[in-house]
Amino acid sequence: MTPEHPRLIDRIRSSAQVIRRAVEQAPRGRFDVPPKAGEWSALEALTHVRDVIVHVYGLRLRRLFYEHEPVFADFDEEAYRPASLARGESVEDLLDTILGEHEQLARLLEAVPDAEWAREGRHPQFGIMSIEFLARRVGEHAEEHAAQITAAARAR
Repeated sequence: MTPEHPRLIDRIRSSAQVIRRAVEQAPRGRFDVPPKAGEWSALEALTHVRDVIVHVYGLRLRRLFYEHEPVFADFDEEAYRPASLARGESVEDLLDTILGEHEQLARLLEAVPDAEWAREGRHPQFGIMSIEFLARRVGEHAEEHAAQITAAARAR
């Protein structure tokens, strides 16, 4: 493996732990309260992270493992999030899914030969996405939203 690939895999695992710590440190009584009108609550941010790791990054990576130049569907987060929130999933269940999916993706990526990390698919709006690009986004996305969860849950 090139030196970059193990770092990306490590970041996938460490970013999941950043999410876990953000959730564990957030006051539960504030989890579903938006910090300001129009902003996401910590629960909305956590739900978004779960939806994106499963339905965007996880799905796209898995398709790249087996398909030649797949075309990725757009993920309509604005339409999906309300339905996802309406299911009333617990914070613990959302977190378990996020942690599990991060670990599963890390394990799958450990088996991908270096030459395969350049495999690409195409998104109609955002263009070319490779395994390496998506693996990098998994860690970045989780870290971005961990900070959002912390800020939202602590806002007064």
